[in-house]
Amino acid sequence: MGSFGLVVPIILGIFLLFLFLYFVPVNLWITALFSGVRISLGELVAMRIRKVPPSTIVNPLITATKAGLKISTNDLETHYLAGEMFTILSEH
Repeated sequence: MGSFGLVVPIILGIFLLFLFLYFVPVNLWITALFSGVRISLGELVAMRIRKVPPSTIVNPLITATKAGLKISTNDLETHYLAGEMFTILSEH
């Protein structure tokens, strides 16, 4: 009975860790940070909640930043939601 009481919190902890890593793409945040793109973990979670794939926004944002373009995550997200993802990149 004592080992069962230890297994349940461990399984619950593993489940919560996977849930956290699903909603918070830490590896994408680290990539953006090292690329010079300032984006918060909260913004990445908010993208997930709004059904916007964070990598669809962050990867072009990294490319645009490296090219010297000034584009915000809000601009890219707006165009993604409107179905015009690459229109904003061709305008600059």
